[in-house]
Amino acid sequence: MKLRVAVIVFVSVCALFAVDAFVLPPVTPELKKEAQDYYNNECKGCHRWARKFAAPPMRDNVEHYAGNPEGMVRYLMHPTPQHPDEWPAMEITPLTEDQAKMMTAWLLYILKNPDDPGRPK
Repeated sequence: MKLRVAVIVFVSVCALFAVDAFVLPPVTPELKKEAQDYYNNECKGCHRWARKFAAPPMRDNVEHYAGNPEGMVRYLMHPTPQHPDEWPAMEITPLTEDQAKMMTAWLLYILKNPDDPGRPK
């Protein structure tokens, strides 16, 4: 019984001091709509999904971060030129953490679900 109480106390104390885990929001219909609107208003002017336009294809950018969604969020919050020899620097206002997580969740969802009707063109 004492061991059980000690374990419960230990786990509770650890939970109090735990570092926030990185979690993306669920891709709900509302998130899809908000992210698609953001993409159409802020990203589509330069990024097409699968072809070069005035910037690299968005699909290529998303594939680069497929295994590192936290890195994509950090990049969207603090964008820096990635291919200055090939493309001009992005002229965007850095996204808030909530916006960056929303866009990352949606873009990774689209990458995994290419037939989604809301997929960018």
